[in-house]
Amino acid sequence: MSEGQMNVGNYELRNCVASGSTTQIWEVSQPGSPMQLAMKLMLDDARKIPAEKNVLKHEFKIGKLMDHPSFLRFHELEINRDHAFFVMDFFRSPSLKTHIISNRPAIQSTFKKLAESLALAFQFMHETGWLHRDIKPDNILVNKAGEARVIDFSLSSKVLGGLGKLIAGKQKAIQGTRTYIAPETILKKPPTAQTDMYSLGVTFFELLTGQPPFAGDTPNALLKKHLGEVPVGPSFHNPNVTKELDRIILRTMEKNPAKRFESMQDLAAALRSTKCFEVDPLELFLRQADEKKAKDSDSIDKRLDSRADADRTLQGIAAPLAPRKTRRVSEKLLREEEERKAAEAAKKNKMPGMMQPGMQMPGMMPPMPGMMYPGMQMPGMMPPGMQMPGMMPPGYAQPLQGFPPQGQPVQQQPPVQQQPPVQQQPPVQQQPPVQQQPPAQQQPPAQQQPPVQQQPPVQQQPPAAKPDQEEVNTDDLMDLMSQFKIE
Repeated sequence: MSEGQMNVGNYELRNCVASGSTTQIWEVSQPGSPMQLAMKLMLDDARKIPAEKNVLKHEFKIGKLMDHPSFLRFHELEINRDHAFFVMDFFRSPSLKTHIISNRPAIQSTFKKLAESLALAFQFMHETGWLHRDIKPDNILVNKAGEARVIDFSLSSKVLGGLGKLIAGKQKAIQGTRTYIAPETILKKPPTAQTDMYSLGVTFFELLTGQPPFAGDTPNALLKKHLGEVPVGPSFHNPNVTKELDRIILRTMEKNPAKRFESMQDLAAALRSTKCFEVDPLELFLRQADEKKAKDSDSIDKRLDSRADADRTLQGIAAPLAPRKTRRVSEKLLREEEERKAAEAAKKNKMPGMMQPGMQMPGMMPPMPGMMYPGMQMPGMMPPGMQMPGMMPPGYAQPLQGFPPQGQPVQQQPPVQQQPPVQQQPPVQQQPPVQQQPPAQQQPPAQQQPPVQQQPPVQQQPPAAKPDQEEVNTDDLMDLMSQFKIE
């Protein structure tokens, strides 16, 4: 190999497609040729082992014989001291295993065409006189149209006749992949066409269900299941598979080779006349995807509605159940918003510092029912400054019977003018501004206070009566006057 140019023989290496323990698969090109080619190239360490080089020669020999659309064409083999490889057609498609893992509904949709073409391909191989002996999804390349190419003939062996089977005896070693191996191979019996049929049936089972029919915790446990466990039909894992197809697949996996189909030709004919699925797998998959998408969308809408309902509950608004109820809720919200704005406007229009009805000064005791206030007047009581008919003005005294002579002041009753005048009390308008009052919710309810409308406005009251006069009612005054005799 030329490291600078990445050339092997007359071929230029472009891309490594796959790599194994002894070989690599490369996409290559040949100068002057438009063909798309692939090369199976031996690694340097494996090339030093004669047995490995013999396997490469063996595989090229069988591949060269497989002139069939379901096999790759082999072109050239070259083995020397520098390199060992053979060149074949390059089929730019993934393996069936890859399709099963990543795109199973689409590949299942082509199952009937694919399965029939594979059965006919192995029928051609058997008629050529060779058995594949390692049929599995990894050794089948499939494109999107369902066209297949069988690869890897490293374990292939000749079909033995009756005499050949007697001479061959038991096989020296168990060869094959455990997941797809036939029971007779485990028992080291000579392989037959039915041996390939068993492995192809396991491959079909995995294609239909996404899993092989048997699995074990250990390699020996898996081999024992191939020998003694009866598999279930593919419809057990995939209800879309028909019972007719179940019978075909289970027949290919019979423990006794004699109970399987006599040839791959018979298997292809059975597949051709059988309905494989109740509904097209790809159509079913798309339908289920749409249903799941719609279900997820409904679930998201419900979660969003739940969140909206929770927000409404926090705000004290009932969740709408119908468009009509939603309109009523909206009207209620608008009405409450208008009332709130009107209340705020009324509050802003009030004069600052002015005492409002029902308001209370900081530190002032709540009003008690029946309690007299400055400026208030009892019913029937004369207003301040008025005189009773025949009553002498304040400060003037006549000699009365039983009292000191004229000219001496009356000591028992102090004159009215000697009491402190009302104007010495702080006027109401000098009270602190309204904004210094505590919040309104701390005031006692307005209905517990005496009706404010019965009180005259503070600023319109004349000077209030003197403290002594505030405690005298009309009856007491008449009694007092009756004790005096005016001459």
